[in-house]
Amino acid sequence: MKTLILAVDNSPVAKNVTGLAGEQALAQQASVLVLCCVDPTYSSCNEPFEIDAGEDPGDFGAALDEQNTAEMVVRHALAALFRDGVKARGVVIAGDAAETIVSQANKYQASMIIMGRRHLSPFNRLLKGSVSAAVIERAHCPVLVDVRA
Repeated sequence: MKTLILAVDNSPVAKNVTGLAGEQALAQQASVLVLCCVDPTYSSCNEPFEIDAGEDPGDFGAALDEQNTAEMVVRHALAALFRDGVKARGVVIAGDAAETIVSQANKYQASMIIMGRRHLSPFNRLLKGSVSAAVIERAHCPVLVDVRA
């Protein structure tokens, strides 16, 4: 079975990107790995934290830090994919976002990476860099970027 990587973060575009990933997964008869990267500085562990689909995100407490926020983002995406009938699992992993997304795509031999674009200002793009542009440059597979604001 094909695997699609869905890279999400705690931004307003996550819901749109999750819907797009669900559409692609159903069309390609693929499973989805929902991936959220956290800054290693704020990670409580060095190992990936895996999450299964089907758990209700409402059952988990409020996010108080970056790792918990990442977990909630993944759980919300998994719940939406589960409702749509898409086989999915999730992982929260510490590391540079672009490098981690590409390495996970390589590890799981993903047939596509699906992610959003934050629409950063020119100053913030210069300061922070574009994760989606870096992933496009490094990925071995197609990258679908949802550019809707």
